[in-house]
Amino acid sequence: MFIKTPTLHSFLSKLDLAVRFHLAKGEEYMAQYLNNHLDLLKDITEKKKKYLGASYYVPGELLALFDVHAIYIERFAGLAAAWRLFESPATQAVEQGFPATRCSYQALFHLLLQQKIIPKPACFTALSFACKDAWMYCRDEAKQYRIPFYFIDIPKAETEKQLMILATKLEELYNNLKMHFPLSTSMAEVVAISNKAQDLKNAIDIFRIKNPQNISIINLFKIFPLYNDLGKKSTVEILQTFKNNIEENLVTDDIKNKAKILWLGVVPLYKNGLLKNIEDHFDCKIVGEEMFDFGTVRLGCDTFFKDLAKRIISSRFFTWESRMDTIFKMVKTFGINGIIHFSHRNCRFLPPLVPSISRKAEELNIPFVEIQGDVVDPTYFDEQKMWESLKSFYKKIGGGFKCISM
Repeated sequence: MFIKTPTLHSFLSKLDLAVRFHLAKGEEYMAQYLNNHLDLLKDITEKKKKYLGASYYVPGELLALFDVHAIYIERFAGLAAAWRLFESPATQAVEQGFPATRCSYQALFHLLLQQKIIPKPACFTALSFACKDAWMYCRDEAKQYRIPFYFIDIPKAETEKQLMILATKLEELYNNLKMHFPLSTSMAEVVAISNKAQDLKNAIDIFRIKNPQNISIINLFKIFPLYNDLGKKSTVEILQTFKNNIEENLVTDDIKNKAKILWLGVVPLYKNGLLKNIEDHFDCKIVGEEMFDFGTVRLGCDTFFKDLAKRIISSRFFTWESRMDTIFKMVKTFGINGIIHFSHRNCRFLPPLVPSISRKAEELNIPFVEIQGDVVDPTYFDEQKMWESLKSFYKKIGGGFKCISM
C-alpha cells in the first residue's frame, strides 16, 4: 500500500488552515493558540532557531526565562495526530525500530525527527513524573543525536524534605540551561504572568461549575496544554479571550433531564467531533474532565523553585490517591450520572487506576465504562466496539434519560 510521506509544508499548511478555520468560527482564543504553534514551527525550521524538547511536566515558567523555544513532545505530537499527518504513525515508527510497547505520542514525535520534518533539538529535558516512557524517550533520542539530556528524578513523596529536594533539582536545571541559553525574561515578569493566568483559569473553573451547559468539554481538551505556557503573555491573552467567549455566548439549554457524564483520560485526537457525537446520540451532557488542570499554586520570586516543586507534587495526578480523591469530588460537584474512562494504548500513567475507579463508582451506584484505544493512531481504535460499550453503559444510567437513534 502506498503511504504518502508528510512534509514540513503539509504540516505548516494544516496549521495555517486550522488558524483560519477557527477565526471564521469566531474562536479567536483557539486561532491564537494554534497561530503560536505555527510561528514556533516556522521559527525552528525556516528561521533555524534553536529549541529544546521537553516532557509535559517540565515547568513552563522555568523555560520561559530563557531565549530559546520549548517544544513539548506530547503537545507537538498531538497536533500532528489531530491532522493525521502520518498514516498509522505507531506502526510506521515500529517499522523504523521504535519500541512497540512505547507510547504513541513519542512514536509520532520520533517520526517528525526521523523524517526531518522538524530539526533535532539543542537538548532534551524531562521529569520522571508523570510518564516513564517520556523521559526514557528523551534520554534515548539525546543519546542518538549526541545532545545534552537534563533529567530530574522526582521521588513519589509529599514531605517537606522531598519538596525541598525537588526545588533544588529544579534550580540545578535552571543553572544547567543558563550555561547553554541566554536569559530573556525576568523572573518577576514570568511570575506575574503565571499568577495572572492562574487567576483566569480559576475564574473559568468557577464559571463552568455554575454553568456546565455553557462549556463544550472538547474545547478544554484543546487548550489544556496551556499548562506548558503559564509563563507566557500569550497564555493570559488566550485564557482571557476564552473566558470572554464562554461568558458572552450563554446557552439556555436545560440539562437537568440529561445524564451528566464525567470523561476521564484523554480523547482520540483524530476524531474532533467524538464527544459531541456521544452527547447527541445519547442526549447526555459531558460536564467534566480532568486534563484542564493547572494546579492552584501561585508563584513568588523568592520562592520560585519551591513553588514550582509544590505545584508538581500537588498535582491531582501525582499519586493515585490524589487522583481518586479529585475524581469523586467532581462526581459530587457536577452531580455525575456516569463515568467514561478513555484508556490510551500502552499508557502506564492513567489506565492502571481504572480498576480502583470502577470499584469506587460501583460502590456509589454510578455506571462506569472503559473505552480502550490509541489517541494518536486510529489504527488501534475500534469505534464500533466503543458504541456497543456505550449503549450498554447508557442502559445502566436509565432514569428517564433517552437514547437518540443515529
